[in-house]
Amino acid sequence: MASKQSTADISRSRWLTGPRPKQTFDNSSNLGRCVALNRHSVENLIYSEIEPQHIATMQINATTDEFVSWIADVLRADVTETDATYDFDMTRVSRELKTSLEKSRLTEAIAQLKALDVSDETTLWDSRSHEVLLRDESPFPRIRMRMREEPLVISDNDNGLRYSLTQPSDAYFLFLLMSAASLGSPRRLAGPVSMNRIAERGEANGESDAFDMLKRFFVRFITLQISSDRNRSSTDFERFSTAFLFQLSYNLDSALVPQRHIDELMRTGRITDIRRANLSEIDPPRRHYLPDLVHHYQLAVAGDNPFLEYLSYYHIAEHFFEEVFNEDLVEKIKHKITQPDFSYKRKKDIGGLIKDISRSLQIRNERITFSEQEALRLTLERYVDVDNLRSQVEAYDPNLLTYYRTSKVGFANADEIDLTETDRDAIVKRLAQRIYRIRNSIVHSKESERARFVPFRDDRVLLREIPLLRFVAEQIIISTSTVVS
Repeated sequence: MASKQSTADISRSRWLTGPRPKQTFDNSSNLGRCVALNRHSVENLIYSEIEPQHIATMQINATTDEFVSWIADVLRADVTETDATYDFDMTRVSRELKTSLEKSRLTEAIAQLKALDVSDETTLWDSRSHEVLLRDESPFPRIRMRMREEPLVISDNDNGLRYSLTQPSDAYFLFLLMSAASLGSPRRLAGPVSMNRIAERGEANGESDAFDMLKRFFVRFITLQISSDRNRSSTDFERFSTAFLFQLSYNLDSALVPQRHIDELMRTGRITDIRRANLSEIDPPRRHYLPDLVHHYQLAVAGDNPFLEYLSYYHIAEHFFEEVFNEDLVEKIKHKITQPDFSYKRKKDIGGLIKDISRSLQIRNERITFSEQEALRLTLERYVDVDNLRSQVEAYDPNLLTYYRTSKVGFANADEIDLTETDRDAIVKRLAQRIYRIRNSIVHSKESERARFVPFRDDRVLLREIPLLRFVAEQIIISTSTVVS
């Protein structure tokens, strides 16, 4: 969600560019202090006096009972209610595992959430506080490991700010559950978990409250929480948030970056819903796979960056481009020269053969090459089962079939594709075009390019294309494997 200009920002711009509002200073206090302050400090002093109070605009339509049901869904629990608490019984999935939630704590958290506004989809804020979800892209998650022991708290007395790196607040947990429910099941946020391990951690930490238990399920979630002793705009908080995260990266060689989209967090849950998520259900391998393809696949699965994921899955198909294109060209030539009406003695027949070959090949930088989009189409035609692809997409998210059929990819100028139509050749052709144009928009990022991918701005659209290419890549890996003898 794009952040809007707050009333605080409007007030600030009017002060800097328009007529100055009247201010009354006490000569013995504010005015005397202003004489000794620089312009930036004077502005801060004035803004703190004229900046209006933040008014929350986030709509909370969920009821208390819905929040309770979402908590129960994540905890895999049955719920009973008393006068003062909601009791969650998880004994059907883990022996003697129970927890409860005081109604007063839930009511307080809902009230806190209603008082906040949302910006950039994952940032909750008001004029005195700011909380944003982070993801750790460091090769070694030092900061996240430390968070398990205690939060990182740093105070900035000069600017009246307090920074905290910790697990989400109660209000933020409710926000995550509400957002996840709008996209599917809140349980997908947590992904596959070991209930016995959850129980052991809870006993070790003496946890009996449901919010504290949720932290065991969402142990990978970290938020940056900033509190201020004076009113600030969303833009102010964003600047301080960016500065603090850079400070950590610079000094600790760790990369904590804002998690911009909730649906990114849901993808692992959707995949595990249609796969064998429990280790006890994993069978030994029955096939051998090409190592290069497996490496590209693992790089894609491990990546949190949609840019990297898409290209890694694409490289799996690209591995076969030259092979399938050359084989197809050879078959075309063999078909042509073995026709009963073809004669190598007639210039017309040889000329036609040369034209057919030249249409398939291209000359770039004095090198003969081929059409990658056509090579992609041939690869999909050879290795991808369209019916199976459609079934996989539908099992992952039924809404995606409608999305692909009705939605172009704006940043890539890629057309719609209907996976439900009966013409397989048409599906393969459109699929190759959509995938190839998206790939080009990612790789070629010149400002003059009409179709180009802009990181962060186009992430959400690209995320919807990743499941389609992932299932294509998986079919290619399996189709080119060999059975273990």
